[in-house]
Amino acid sequence: MKKNRTLILLLSFLLLLSIFITACASQDSKAPTLPDYGNEYPGSPAPEPEEAPVDPETPVNPADPSLPEKIIKNAEMTLLSTDPNKTKSDIENKAKSLGGRVSDFSQQNNTYTYVQMTVEVPSDKLDVFLRQINDSGVKVESQSVESENVSDTYYDTETRLGTTRDLLDHYRELLGEARNVEETLQVQSRIDQLTLELESLQARLNRLDALTTNSRVYIEIYQEQDPLLERPSELEPLSWEHVKYFITTGFSRLGTVLLLVAQYLFIGITVGFPIILLIVLIILIIYFVNKRKRRKRLAADAAASAAETRE
Repeated sequence: MKKNRTLILLLSFLLLLSIFITACASQDSKAPTLPDYGNEYPGSPAPEPEEAPVDPETPVNPADPSLPEKIIKNAEMTLLSTDPNKTKSDIENKAKSLGGRVSDFSQQNNTYTYVQMTVEVPSDKLDVFLRQINDSGVKVESQSVESENVSDTYYDTETRLGTTRDLLDHYRELLGEARNVEETLQVQSRIDQLTLELESLQARLNRLDALTTNSRVYIEIYQEQDPLLERPSELEPLSWEHVKYFITTGFSRLGTVLLLVAQYLFIGITVGFPIILLIVLIILIIYFVNKRKRRKRLAADAAASAAETRE
């Protein structure tokens, strides 16, 4: 009896030992998993399922009406000019005076000159820039302005950028709490994905900033034939357009010629002043010397006449 009891206790001990060893082996062989952080961090899913990258075509949330509007505003112009190069320089100077610049330029010189240029000006100065061109006297063949409100897209991208940045900071903190290599690799993979999403969102926001801050004006300048260069037939009378152009342009060019003559005359006098002064001095010296000789000769002749009279 005692022997049977000892055998039963021994079997019971072996059974308990085997259960304990099996449980330990099962716990050691179980794959380590990260806790589900979906409920602990707003908007963050568990590390296991991968989030799809932000798709630009994804519907965006309406922007807060109290926020400033973000509007892309561009314009196109077609101009006619008798001197396209001068018109191009005038447009460039106007853009610079408003804080803008010429970002693209091309020119073709065949029978007529053709200029194509892209001008960037601050969006709030676009209307002023267009008005200055219209008031400059150049002929505006066509003009159009297009605008697009991207406020929803801009502020939605800005919100996603902030959320992604906070989520990335959260996973970087988790990286320091990883318990083994596998957890470290999982968290690092998630950090790499979030970093790519962050860079993509930042590039998109920068692009929207550039498009809404500056307006682009696409300008084409065609050369208009100068009526003065057209030779009407001798048997045909001048058209009123020719007469009007000859009168207005003639006075303008005559005034320009007279002004140029006066300017060059002033420059010539200023540059040659020492030589002119020397020549004047020489002439004065010769004049006074001849005058003195003449007086002496007259005095001698008078003395000789007086002597003859006394004799």
